[in-house]
Amino acid sequence: MKSLDSIQKTFHVFKVLSKVAMVFCIVIAALCAVGSLCVFAVSSGGHVFSLFGQPIDNIVVGNDYNQSLIEILSSIPILVADAILFGFSYSYLKKEEYDKTPFTKSGAKTIRKLGIKYIYIPIIAIIIAETICIVLGNDSLDNVSDFSNLSSVITGIVLILASLIFDYGAELEEKVNNA
Repeated sequence: MKSLDSIQKTFHVFKVLSKVAMVFCIVIAALCAVGSLCVFAVSSGGHVFSLFGQPIDNIVVGNDYNQSLIEILSSIPILVADAILFGFSYSYLKKEEYDKTPFTKSGAKTIRKLGIKYIYIPIIAIIIAETICIVLGNDSLDNVSDFSNLSSVITGIVLILASLIFDYGAELEEKVNNA
């Protein structure tokens, strides 16, 4: 049972890390929202911060306020999607810690659903980010930064494969308990 104990410890570490990452994504998304308001205020002729009576307008890279606004606003849906995925991951890991084994039918089903979410949620976020770019006058996110969901698709596939292994492990555990 040493291996099951090490699995439990590893899952506990990932549970903590997923919660920290979720909170981090939420905080950064909120800061992006505030930053976009600051950029909008500066682009409208006002200033947001001052130091010794002098306005500080270093929020914007260069003088392209629209480009800065696009970069900040298009980051928000990506961060929100990551926060949602980390929240679902935390939820699974909390359930697994309660079950004390990943080899349960319900756990396998949950991780399979999580794998599917890792595939489609980032796609939705990228569509929303692209829409923001187009609405604000930029042709595509290609000019803003490199948004790719390849890593999330791979993660989703790995989670789906892990769910099959966990399902098989649950079947073997059930056979041993019934014998």
